[in-house]
Amino acid sequence: MALITWNTAPDYDEWGYDTFWSCDDWINWHKRLAEHFGEATATEIWNYAFKQTTNLSSNLDCNSFNTTFRAYVKQHNLAVYKDLITQAMGATVDVVGGAIDTTSNVATGIFGTVNSLFGGTNLKKTINIVLIVGGVIGVAYVYRAFKKQ
Repeated sequence: MALITWNTAPDYDEWGYDTFWSCDDWINWHKRLAEHFGEATATEIWNYAFKQTTNLSSNLDCNSFNTTFRAYVKQHNLAVYKDLITQAMGATVDVVGGAIDTTSNVATGIFGTVNSLFGGTNLKKTINIVLIVGGVIGVAYVYRAFKKQ
């Protein structure tokens, strides 16, 4: 991540091999602008600068696939979408990402419950209980077998 202040000029992604700002750098710059100018002016400056990026630059990732970036710009009402395709990709990623997060949380809950019953420190307790109950049942079976004779 670059050292960014309110008066740092954005490092745009140009054609060919070069350096450029990451999504986090753009967020950091907006924060520094807001500290210096206030939120309204910072948003105007940031929006103007971000719109200077080219269509196939690294910022395509920020607009479409980077959920942290999209959440930040949404929270601060920043204008990042240049075209409908990029905006649609971002919305699709939000929906798919939400579904994946939900199924991941459900799976974590299920496997966490299984792990708490059969894994970790509880595994020793579970094995001990099974052995004790099994031993009691075994002793009772042997006792009944000898009693019948």
